[in-house]
Amino acid sequence: MYSIIACGIFEKEIEALRLELGFPFEAHYLGAGLHVDFHDLKEALVAELEKCRADGNEGTIVVYGQCHPKIEEILRPYHAALAACQNCVDAFITRKGLEKKAKDGLFFYLSPGWLDAWKDIFRRLNWGQEEARMQMGSFRGSVYLDTLKDAAAREEELLEFFDFTNLPFEIMPVDLGHFKSLIIKAKESLED
Repeated sequence: MYSIIACGIFEKEIEALRLELGFPFEAHYLGAGLHVDFHDLKEALVAELEKCRADGNEGTIVVYGQCHPKIEEILRPYHAALAACQNCVDAFITRKGLEKKAKDGLFFYLSPGWLDAWKDIFRRLNWGQEEARMQMGSFRGSVYLDTLKDAAAREEELLEFFDFTNLPFEIMPVDLGHFKSLIIKAKESLED
């Protein structure tokens, strides 16, 4: 049995892929927004890594981007492999896909997990509406990464994000194949 430690942003997608991944795992989801405070993120990661080690698993797959400047150093003492992505956006979209969209301008990307967590993350950042609009003023809009094909059901939440940030949104259908491949590659690296 493997363990997956992941940012809560990825929970719905990992659970949607549970059967497709082809290996048994126990999932541990950490609170979204821990990346706002490196100390909090490190503390939470180490606590979960210790639990996984105590459980005697075959290895731990860590599904995070480069959310902590020393994430590889944190993982080093453990039998753990980090998913090969910079952040939660390129976990879902290939670099080529991001570059293609970047030709249209700078966008703020929201996944289903981000749409669930943005209020808490903004609170951790101490961003009210005015701060959010100021901090996000360089973005042309927001893009909802429709990984779960639920955009139509989430329109009200997307409108609420638009009202708060003043960023018009668009929907981008996303296949989970890229995300799945990152998890599988991390697992395979533990087998070497």
